[in-house]
Amino acid sequence: MRQVGWARRSVSRADLLILLVTAAWSVNVVVVKVALQDSGPLFYAAVRFLLGGAGLWLLARRFEGPIRLPRGRDLALVVTAAALGTAINQASFTGALALNSADFVALVQAATPLMVAGWLAAVTRQHFGRRVWLGLGLGLAGLALVVDTGGGARASGLGTVVALIMPASWAAYLLVLPRLLRHHRPLTLSALVTLLGALMLLPFGALEAVTSPPRITLGWWGLLAYSSLVAVVVTTWLFLFALERLGPARTSTYTYLQPFMAVVAAALLIDEAVLPLQLLGGAIMLVGVALGRPRPRRVGGGRDGSGPLTVAPSPPTAAPPEGAAWRS
Repeated sequence: MRQVGWARRSVSRADLLILLVTAAWSVNVVVVKVALQDSGPLFYAAVRFLLGGAGLWLLARRFEGPIRLPRGRDLALVVTAAALGTAINQASFTGALALNSADFVALVQAATPLMVAGWLAAVTRQHFGRRVWLGLGLGLAGLALVVDTGGGARASGLGTVVALIMPASWAAYLLVLPRLLRHHRPLTLSALVTLLGALMLLPFGALEAVTSPPRITLGWWGLLAYSSLVAVVVTTWLFLFALERLGPARTSTYTYLQPFMAVVAAALLIDEAVLPLQLLGGAIMLVGVALGRPRPRRVGGGRDGSGPLTVAPSPPTAAPPEGAAWRS
């Protein structure tokens, strides 16, 4: 009886943790938006993930032991994952925030599960039922409504294109991730992907800093500390803790709330006006994701290095939206 009571309390703590993590990711959209007023998107992304990657490296050494560098085919996959999940994804994320409103970027992020499911339907031999196709159709209709309302792009169509690269690159990253999780510990993989992606961004960030020098203030350092140490390192650690106890299906029910929590954070913290049609489009997307998510497939488990994870066409089931191997 005591053991059952303890299990219930631990699950309850995990539920609260994943809500806290989702809230932290949501606030980070606003934090990055504000930080980009004083620095370029590529410079900020490179510095942010260098710091975040270093923090994840220390966590991985502490909890998973010595880090073994990948070789051969695994090295090529890790480099590909770093390019997709960190370099391209974060360049588009920060670039989209520089060109669009935070609420628009947050709602476009919600399209990631739809892109993964669409890719699986088009390329793999998975058979999807009518419910999945109905969900995909609804989700795409919601995305079209969000995009049609616009996000305040400075150039015609540019902000929308940059924003759409973000979920597309993350969807491609999630298709690479299962192969790596069979052979690598989750924190170690996250650290490697984060650091490699940051190194890919570094030359472009340095060039941007030379052509458009950032205005480094104490407030900017505070924003950077939040978006690198809290929104990458701490949330990755807590997410994995909660995921192991809740499982991917229950975890995803919380993390699907992130785009809407980000919209609320933008409205409260930086007074961004939210268009009713944007919220309607986001709600339609959420219904589409709920209906159109195919059954997950297991890719590994336990503490032997592969992690207690399942991959399905949604970021929360394989990875959270922040933190490289676990971020968007």
